[in-house]
Amino acid sequence: MLDARESQLKAWGLILFVSVMFAGCASGPPSAPTLDRLGGSPLPDFENFDRAGVDVIQGGFPPGRQPDGNTVILASSDGLIVFDTGRHLFHTQKIIDNARKAGQPVAAIINSHWHLDHISGNIPLRELFPGAAIYSNGAAVENALRTFLARGRESNAKMLEDPTLTPEIIDEISIDAATVEQGELLEPTVSIERAQAITIGGRRLEFHTAAGASDGDIWVFDPASGVVMTGDLVTLPAPFLDTPCPKAWSAALEEILATPFQRAIPGHGREMTRADIVLYRDAFNALIACAQGAAEPLACADAWTAAAAPLQENAELDNRYARGMSRNYVENVLRKDGVREDCLA
Repeated sequence: MLDARESQLKAWGLILFVSVMFAGCASGPPSAPTLDRLGGSPLPDFENFDRAGVDVIQGGFPPGRQPDGNTVILASSDGLIVFDTGRHLFHTQKIIDNARKAGQPVAAIINSHWHLDHISGNIPLRELFPGAAIYSNGAAVENALRTFLARGRESNAKMLEDPTLTPEIIDEISIDAATVEQGELLEPTVSIERAQAITIGGRRLEFHTAAGASDGDIWVFDPASGVVMTGDLVTLPAPFLDTPCPKAWSAALEEILATPFQRAIPGHGREMTRADIVLYRDAFNALIACAQGAAEPLACADAWTAAAAPLQENAELDNRYARGMSRNYVENVLRKDGVREDCLA
């Protein structure tokens, strides 16, 4: 049975908890512009398409804040195809700026899963581009809105009564609450529940399904560019084990490696090579095996940190996050009945 503090962490998100732990280790996030939910003046730091028609907006993990997942944007004859939309306005704004720069609408949004750091940006994008098709696992989104996200909303409302919360934490809780209140805008127009190829604006994409990081993961391979978009089946500085099914997760990593990709864009962290994904798979499997054994959680965390060190961008800061996150996931999820019920059979 979880105590009150552990229950709060699971509803609120262990990621934010660990981020607060290291709040003094780096500078804060960019200031959110004073804009409405539809956009406004463009920001100066959007990315450019490469020759394969691929653009990556890297998500952030600023101390004291919840993260934004990576966004991948693909060019098509119908407009932009957006894979994951982030959590914060300053992240989603970059997608809007990209569309304005290209002079094209967002034609389609693909959500890798229902975690709010990958799907919250759907709301402003759908308002600005009402014709965009939304691809995700509809049953998983609906279930999350009824269960995990609903419980999180209730827990967050209670947390807001705490007078000791910092303004940053209050802001983060309020952002997620506002998103869940508009939950119907998170649901797809096209539900993806099996592997299939879909052509959008002349661009053929291979959709794959899994149930590792969530109960409705979608990862996509783009044969034209050789890019695979993994969602949270691959994340740095550590696996984001908030709603995991380890055995399905491990199987999904094998399926990704069976795809002839040349570049991999993870849910969080830098672009990876095939060798990087092999290293990640091996380190992930070792972390799960350690958590299922009798080793101290810190020993499991140290092993993950050492194994994943070649993948990190900022060695000192990322290794601190990797150690803190993996230790907390072992303690508060993998060894506290945090594995999803649908994975226990």
